[in-house]
Amino acid sequence: MKSLHWRDYIPCFNLVARNIRDGELVGRCIQDAVMACTADDPRSKHRVLGVPSGSVAFLEYLFHQAGGPYSPDFEWIAAVIQTVFSSDPDLRHLIDLNASDALANMVLNKRGRLKFLISDQVELCSILEWWIRFGLLPVTPRQVFDAILNKPTIRDRILKGDPLLILRLLDVFPEYADEVNPGGYSRTSLITAAGTITKPPSERRYHHLYTRARKAGRDVHSLIREEEHRILPMQMRRNRYLSYLVRKLHGNVCQICAARGEETRGPVEVHHIVPLSRDGKDLAENMITLCVYHHQAVHSGSIIVSREDGTIIIRGSEGTWKLPVYREWKA
Repeated sequence: MKSLHWRDYIPCFNLVARNIRDGELVGRCIQDAVMACTADDPRSKHRVLGVPSGSVAFLEYLFHQAGGPYSPDFEWIAAVIQTVFSSDPDLRHLIDLNASDALANMVLNKRGRLKFLISDQVELCSILEWWIRFGLLPVTPRQVFDAILNKPTIRDRILKGDPLLILRLLDVFPEYADEVNPGGYSRTSLITAAGTITKPPSERRYHHLYTRARKAGRDVHSLIREEEHRILPMQMRRNRYLSYLVRKLHGNVCQICAARGEETRGPVEVHHIVPLSRDGKDLAENMITLCVYHHQAVHSGSIIVSREDGTIIIRGSEGTWKLPVYREWKA
């Protein structure tokens, strides 16, 4: 017999989730409400390691609706999930049995019964922090990474230099770069190799978030302000979605190319004017968008980028250019 599918009960599950959020359902009443949603389906009598299939379906629904930490509904739905787990120890035990593998599937965007979206290190660390708040057994990034490497085809794809897989894993596990990218490929070469196929996985995720926000009437300035106020996990210093938004702000154009009246060719990267390693801030006003050529020139020292009195100063052998910092002109 096939298990219940949450999509068949969305209206009822929506109501249950909101009643939990509003404090109208607590404890055993949550399970009773979920069972009432699925009572007419004979599959609801099936149990998964002692857990009613309706409870499993409701949890799948919550994970799907939450999306991931960047999603606008994540916080309140995660709080609902926390309440559901606190009311059902059998459900917690069920998830604990396969937690690392479930999280590995989320990173790989593979088919799985639980589905948060994990596109970068910020999302993974946020979810692992919530994992503990859910009352589940702690899971480390290393355990998730090992679960990924234990999948039959992953190691072969890494050794063969699969650009999309390597880009995905580098975004989520930069601390394991040597294992993720044993060939030592540069990010630029990986993006170039993957570009004939599709955009890197994190870029697709950010594009979806940005498009959804724009359709909801948000502008890039409000999204930047929101990301600048996001509280990152303690081990994180860089918000890649914020960098994506800054590139969107500048039309994916190199600001040095634009200042020189040139056309930008190839991918655009974000450079921190005051490096993060020197206590620079991960804020839009400390960022400039650069093509690969000019980014390399900045790091080699042939072009100097600095901030002086609310102005970005670009000095090179061919001249000096001045640009306003973001805070001087944002809406």
